[in-house]
Amino acid sequence: MNTKISFWLIPSAAYRPFFQEMINSLAKAHNAPRFEPHVTIYSGDYTADESVDELIETAAKNVSGFMLDIDQVGYTDLYTKTLFVQFHPSAILTQICETLRHNSAKPSNYVLSPHLSLIYQHLDQAVQKKLATELVIPYSQVFFDQVRAISTPEPVRSGEDVEKWQTLSVRKLVP
Repeated sequence: MNTKISFWLIPSAAYRPFFQEMINSLAKAHNAPRFEPHVTIYSGDYTADESVDELIETAAKNVSGFMLDIDQVGYTDLYTKTLFVQFHPSAILTQICETLRHNSAKPSNYVLSPHLSLIYQHLDQAVQKKLATELVIPYSQVFFDQVRAISTPEPVRSGEDVEKWQTLSVRKLVP
């Protein structure tokens, strides 16, 4: 049986509390699930004989923590991209994504679009637009210093699906 694995980039301790509080506040206000702030680097199907630890180690070899530049706050109709902070493309992030894809037994067509979701919920577009224009992100950049591998159901359509996420591996990005 195959498992869907997502690889996440996690904000450092200096930035994580701000985003976690925003996620928790929006979740409470809109009856949505809470989740950890993250940027999905890559996602695909994995077989039982693959080592998630080895995939992360290979992809993050010689990579220390790094900044991503914020582009804008956006929103879509997708459940997992309801309201989000979009980041500018990053050569380091692209390298990690492509290394994960290259070393996967079953490479996926995952398209890297670095963003940090703030809420997972089906909201009226007017509400999304209002939130996107009113939210204040006090940073122009965010520092990330950890990669995690998470098993997820496919697709993620509800809070129940979010609650099924499980951390399989964690790797700090240290100099």
